[in-house]
Amino acid sequence: MPGYDPNAYRMGIEFEYQLVDADGQPQHWKDLSFPVLKDVIAKSNAPSNDYMAVKYPGSNQRSFYLEGYDLTNEQGEITDLHVKGIEISTPVATDVYEQQEYLVQHYEEMQTLLAEVGLRGSAYGAHRSTEEYRGPRGGRGVEGWAAAETAMMTWGIHVNVSFPEAVEAGLDRDYLHAKFDWFGPALILLSANTPVRGEGPWTVDGVVGKSERSYRRSFTRRPLYFRDDQYFRKEVTCIDITNRLDLVRGYTALVSGLMLEKGEFEHVASPFADQNMRQAAIHGYRAPLIDRHFQPVDAGALVDDALDRAAKGLADQGLDTSALDALRDLADRRRCPADDTLDTWYANPDWAAFLAQQADLTGH
Repeated sequence: MPGYDPNAYRMGIEFEYQLVDADGQPQHWKDLSFPVLKDVIAKSNAPSNDYMAVKYPGSNQRSFYLEGYDLTNEQGEITDLHVKGIEISTPVATDVYEQQEYLVQHYEEMQTLLAEVGLRGSAYGAHRSTEEYRGPRGGRGVEGWAAAETAMMTWGIHVNVSFPEAVEAGLDRDYLHAKFDWFGPALILLSANTPVRGEGPWTVDGVVGKSERSYRRSFTRRPLYFRDDQYFRKEVTCIDITNRLDLVRGYTALVSGLMLEKGEFEHVASPFADQNMRQAAIHGYRAPLIDRHFQPVDAGALVDDALDRAAKGLADQGLDTSALDALRDLADRRRCPADDTLDTWYANPDWAAFLAQQADLTGH
């Protein structure tokens, strides 16, 4: 790509969020017009970037696009999109602060454009509706079909990073897959922020859960993916959306540091990892995590270890570790973001008010 620097650290996030109407009520695909919203996107000043994918005809490799469930014809061409919201894919940044500048710039511009059609964004990751989404299978395999349907009912953050080519050459992919299987619950505990859906708190067997999104996605998604077509891009997906920018900075720093640190850790098979992630999504720091010998793993200790390793990985490369501070504060208090979100809900259990409080980005 033009301007590609083989010696640079590169990062960005995919920030997908839902839309509300003028009365603050959440909108979903039956309420949202694909043609109308395509016109909104087209008015933005976001440039095209040759490393962005063309999501649908008209997205033009821009940092804004409509997120949803695509419908295709027999040739696999997209004919329509059931829109769930908007995604901002920030342009490639060299640190978490430049990444934040892009996010704030694009988010605020899109709020202005959405207002012209009576809409507004809200950075919360579950919908008022308690109904599942069902879409046509198309050419999807069964797992991809389930994953796409599940994704239609959740909104979140994907962290994308790549490193200088000399650093990339020293990375072991099997090691990284295993590492994020093991530390996936820690990422969930530090980002869990979907405790409310439908008429109130999300529960499993009478327990008020922390991350409905991660619980659902644990059945169909892995924590880490490699995207080889885009210069070593590595994508971590198990992060709930938030309007707190200090946490967003922290998640990118945490992912980067964990990838750069090379210490030993426990290995677990995928079924163990999936179970641990579901338990973290439900129980938070009280989650009954296990290792591959079925021995208990302390959730708080796992989070502390992840943060310590991330700090070491960053420091060893001469990178700033201060972005981890907001996550350390949560960990020290053994508190998930969902706990604060629940307090907000209990103070005023009204969806319009609840989503309005998360319409603006905070913690610049």
